[in-house]
This record gives sequence, structure tokens and C-alpha cells, in this order.
Amino acid sequence: MRITNRTGAAALVGAAAAYLVLALATGHSARAELPPDLTPPPADAALDVWKAAAGVVQAAGRAAVLDVRPADAYARYHLPGAESLPGASAEDVLARARGRPFTLVYAGKDDVALRLVQEARRADAGARVHYLVDGARAWYLALALPVPLFAEGAPPAGYAEALATAQAALASPGADRVAPGLEALQTLARLDFRPDLLKAGGKPKAGGAKKKISGGCG
Repeated sequence: MRITNRTGAAALVGAAAAYLVLALATGHSARAELPPDLTPPPADAALDVWKAAAGVVQAAGRAAVLDVRPADAYARYHLPGAESLPGASAEDVLARARGRPFTLVYAGKDDVALRLVQEARRADAGARVHYLVDGARAWYLALALPVPLFAEGAPPAGYAEALATAQAALASPGADRVAPGLEALQTLARLDFRPDLLKAGGKPKAGGAKKKISGGCG
């Protein structure tokens, strides 16, 4: 084929157009795949489970996790490393928050945890005290429940590995587990693989029978 100025120009235009389309497509894909920012904002009293877990991991073993539910609820299920503090006051929370980079409170009802955190923040504006929205139940469903047992579909690629890494970082937090733990939590948050029961109209079954999935988290 003879290359002329006209065909050469056409080829360059075509290549440029193809590059532009590819760049736009790649840019869009890259933006879509950006990991979620799980950094807990200091000003936010309420944290969802992913930001709460990220705060614990980032603290590298120096977080205070306070379970203010009754002792029997704590005995049934509690967050890794949580201290049982039933009926805690704001003063109790602050006493345990002093010198800590991150303190997480959870209760059987969000309004109880919110009140405690608000009172603690009023007493000490610099305290990094937050509460976990939906308490132990949110944590259990996101980070402890064997989701594939209740989900109709197979877990997405990377889910099992990310969950195991996040669980290890939360069970034994430390400086060496901050980076892999945060990356794993970002993966889990992005995949958003949940039991079908948590989706609209979902009625998950395992082994042909309905399963209670609260894990005694109330």
C-alpha cells in the first residue's frame, strides 16, 4: 500500500482518536476502581463499619473499643479486643480514651452510643471518640458472618483473601498490619458482598432452612 500525505494524516487522526477513546475509557475505569477513602473524619461522631474498622486498624493496637451493652450481650458476641463497659458514663469513656488515637463505642441502640459520644466530646473537644452505627450487628454482618453461606452467588474474586486479611489485622492489630489491613478493608467495602437478607426482599436460606444471622449481636 502506498503511503501518501493524505493517508498518513488519516492514519494519525485515526490513531489519535483511538488513543483518546482509550484514554477516556481507561480514565473512567480507573476512577471507578479508586479504593474508597475509609479515613474516619475526626469531626464525625458516627462511623459506618468500614470506617470504624479502618480506625481500629490505623491505631495499630492503640485503639480503645468499648462495648457498653449489658454483660450478657458482650458474652454472646463482641468486637475483637473490646472492653465490656455496661452502663458506662461519658467520664468512663473519656478515661479510656485519654492517650488513645482512636476510641470506638458501640451499644445495643445507636441513640445510647450517640449520647455517650456527644457527652464525651462536649467534655473534651479533642477526644477522638466515635460510635459504630448499628453496633455489633453491623460488624458481625460485615466482618464475621460466613457470607457465602447466605448468599445466592459465589463471592467475587479477592473477597475471601481480603476478609481473612482484615480479620487478622483486627484480631491482632499492629504497625505491620496497618497497610495490608486497610487495603483489605477497602477491597471489602468496594466489593460490597453482603448476605441476601440485607438486600431488598432477600430471603436467604442455607441448607434449605432460614437462618438467624444476628449472632446474638443485639
